[in-house]
Amino acid sequence: MKLLKYKGLFLFASLVILASCGKDKQLMFSELTSVYVEAYVDSTEYTFATSPITVVNDTIDIPLRIIGTAATTDREVTFVPKGGATAKEGYHYKIGKTVIKANEFSATVPVYVYRKPGLKDSVVRVVLELKKNADFNLGFSDRLDYKITISDILSKPTLWDAVWSAYFGTYSVVKFRFLLQVTGRTNWNSYPFPADTRFMSQRAKNALLEYNQAHGDMIDEFGQVVVFP
Repeated sequence: MKLLKYKGLFLFASLVILASCGKDKQLMFSELTSVYVEAYVDSTEYTFATSPITVVNDTIDIPLRIIGTAATTDREVTFVPKGGATAKEGYHYKIGKTVIKANEFSATVPVYVYRKPGLKDSVVRVVLELKKNADFNLGFSDRLDYKITISDILSKPTLWDAVWSAYFGTYSVVKFRFLLQVTGRTNWNSYPFPADTRFMSQRAKNALLEYNQAHGDMIDEFGQVVVFP
């Protein structure tokens, strides 16, 4: 009889412990549900100068990802501009829908940028930051911001050092302007297909050879001869 009593008490205690562990685990998982910026680079330097004058707007896509579990309903993400921005929201840019959809672990936030007067002689900036809300805590502390600069001035693409320098060498405005003319590419802030880079590299080398034969060496704004690796 005593043995049965002890077994009953042991079973009850075990059930209580399991229930407690389950609640703790659920709470821990809930607390870990957070969001961060998944981009490989934390900024985009966007310029309309590489596009025809007919292009008056474009989109920068910012990837977000969550740590934790997917939900059965859509969840809002708070992604807002930091103070001190020189880019005016609603005029220079607009943040699109910021939602992690049901059963999803990631989302892409579109930021619409606009070609406006004044961008030909000035650069405007904004830093977008994730904020904690009812749906999400914050993820990795070094991946909560995304910087955007907007201009209509020819400037070094964000991915030049990481991608384009392997094919075209050191950046200069003269070299970049020449590449825009001979390759026809307008989007230099996205990763290219390998076949595209090989084609562009060979086309640029051929065009530079023709230029040098007709005009002598092309010299950039630093007084250096323009060359491609």
